[in-house]
Amino acid sequence: MKILMLPDYSRNNPYQQLLAAALQKMGVDVILCNFRVLPLLRSVWAYGRPDILHLHWTDGFIIAGSWPKTIVKTLRFLIEILVIKILRIKVIWTVHNLSNHEKLKSNYENFVVRLLIHLYDQVIVHCLSAQKAVIQTFRLSDRLISSINVIPIGHYLDCYENRVTQEEARISLGYREDAVLFLFLGIIRPYKGLLELIDAFRKVDNPQAKLLIVGNPSNDITRKELLNRCQADSRIGTRLEYVPQNEIQVYMNAADITVFPYTDILTSSSVLLAMSFGKAIVVPRIGCIPETLDAQGGLLYDPSDTGGLSNALNNILASDLGAMGRHNRIKVENFGWDKIAKMTLDVYYKSINNRK
Repeated sequence: MKILMLPDYSRNNPYQQLLAAALQKMGVDVILCNFRVLPLLRSVWAYGRPDILHLHWTDGFIIAGSWPKTIVKTLRFLIEILVIKILRIKVIWTVHNLSNHEKLKSNYENFVVRLLIHLYDQVIVHCLSAQKAVIQTFRLSDRLISSINVIPIGHYLDCYENRVTQEEARISLGYREDAVLFLFLGIIRPYKGLLELIDAFRKVDNPQAKLLIVGNPSNDITRKELLNRCQADSRIGTRLEYVPQNEIQVYMNAADITVFPYTDILTSSSVLLAMSFGKAIVVPRIGCIPETLDAQGGLLYDPSDTGGLSNALNNILASDLGAMGRHNRIKVENFGWDKIAKMTLDVYYKSINNRK
């Protein structure tokens, strides 16, 4: 079986590489593709006719900055999908987000996706909550509902180096042994709630508490806003740049608590990453997160509660952070890639055997 998987976003998240590697162990030929112009057809031209075209983040195929470019992109993508279907290549879409994170032309994107989803042979979501959200958002008929398959995101155990001790990590970053370190790690975009996190952390009444924000801002405006807000509290540190994979262990192992204050999210690889490093977690109770993380592994707060995040930051300081981290490290083993690859392979066969 031959699979073309696109777009290739593995530079920022090894999710696709891990899935592809697990599928390849089962004898599936998986190729990650990333052509900018006519990405679907050029992938088929470059690598040969596949059995399945497995799409992931599709907003980049639909949305552009201006309306004329958006219309051109959409029509081109629709034509590509139709040609792929004429070639009798099956199309599977994994839903990572209901719309692009910046909510750019989101109503239009929703309309286009509602049309396109009729052309997909199978759809994969990462949890039951996501399944419900997809059904409601895109107003799926009973026939389309039957094509939705729930497959969780896998863990990141053994994906990154993990040899640095907490003492070594803190020395390299300049933190004292007695500090209680909160960490945000990831690409910095508005929907990740960093400005809200800074305001909430300033209400943490503990001089030993520190907050470290690590990641590359999506634009200069976000960077400037973040730096200006951080100046209000000397306990907050930043490293606003791309983090090489071999340095992720330093930040994760230095931290006591990871915090991901999303204002909007469907699925979160960051939560799986923190669990893989055995960290306590503060995160909102939205999307797939409650089906991944439980109360024994962190504090899940109500994002609609204006004091929810600050209360969670304060309350988790009274918890057994080591026990939370150990619980997460054990629980994350349930999200093994071999199991996820088998579930994905079942969906591939389901699409091939379906005459749609």
